[in-house]
Amino acid sequence: MAVEILPPELKKWMESIATREGFLNYEIVSKKLTPTGGGFMGILYEIDVKGETTDGSKELNIFVKNIPENEQMKIYSVSGVFEREAIIYTEVLKIFAQLQDEANIPLNERFQIAKTYEECNKKSIILEHLGKRGFTIYNRMETVTLDYAKLCVQELGKFHALSMALKEKRPEYFNKKIAPMKQPFNFEEDWHGFVRNMYHYSINCLEPDVKEKVKQKILEKVDDYPKYMNNTSGVCTLCHGDYKLNNIMAKEIDGQLTEVITIDFQISHYGCPILDFLYFIFNGTDQEFRKNHLTDLKDLYYEAIDNFLKYFDLDIEKIFPRAEFEKVYKEKLDFGLMINVFYVPFLFAAEDDAPDVANETLSTLSFNVDNRFTERFRGIVDDFIKWGYL
Repeated sequence: MAVEILPPELKKWMESIATREGFLNYEIVSKKLTPTGGGFMGILYEIDVKGETTDGSKELNIFVKNIPENEQMKIYSVSGVFEREAIIYTEVLKIFAQLQDEANIPLNERFQIAKTYEECNKKSIILEHLGKRGFTIYNRMETVTLDYAKLCVQELGKFHALSMALKEKRPEYFNKKIAPMKQPFNFEEDWHGFVRNMYHYSINCLEPDVKEKVKQKILEKVDDYPKYMNNTSGVCTLCHGDYKLNNIMAKEIDGQLTEVITIDFQISHYGCPILDFLYFIFNGTDQEFRKNHLTDLKDLYYEAIDNFLKYFDLDIEKIFPRAEFEKVYKEKLDFGLMINVFYVPFLFAAEDDAPDVANETLSTLSFNVDNRFTERFRGIVDDFIKWGYL
């Protein structure tokens, strides 16, 4: 690993961890990671702390996401999303772990949580390095496999069920910390400039006759995005907000997918949980996959919530009745179209052309989009035409 000079404050946190972990002597070796597209917000490091303890040699493998300096982001506050993510890791996920302990949920059935170091703070998200435990992120441009989708959808169901359990078991905390957690975007001039910029990227992928037919309807749909994100009527939970391949780490043993862990909670907020499900599906699937599996995965997601709530003696029909779930799903299905207009292109950013979303003006942001996006977006539009939304 190449030697990287850490920012002084981050070096201080590493020294604090080394002291607390009982190192008598140690070295800190770090490497700055290069983003590979897909949208990101943070300066990434992998850090090894290794040396001697009273029990012998020891090594810690740590992953850090540091807040960028002099960022120009205007569609949301970078310091705000870092602070929110720190709260999720240092408070909410710890309570989730407590709730799972209290319910005696078997370890292999629990919502999986990455180890968080207590030094984690609103400027430095400090976690175990899951990559050193064999976890990887799947190719963001590929269609997900069915096995992967099933595991991710079930994990998402557990996450939302835990939020529902939190509301019932820790109502004071939920009402103080979770319910007021609004989505972080500022839907003002810069946002609309960004959306129009990405809109042209996307609709130019369409065949001319289709483009002419639906371009105005697509723009109208996209303009509804803030309403979907801000709406907290109906059943709401803590939402991940960015549940896609980039933010789900997977582990395989002998080629068999065994476990996924959710990461990156910067966009977490209180809102409609179905939007998280749709976000995952429409970020990672093509038309053929949706034709074969969308209905089954929707059912699996609901069943996952139901099954996990039973550990807490909670009845899903009293919290989120199936009829209401189906109604909301149908009403908000076009969220999948919206995100393909202005978010999914980031997933298809060329490997050597990661968009610098922290320092470039989003209304004029320019980057190379892989040709695979064209087929993906055409399938999306065709689906929503067939489903009657366009």
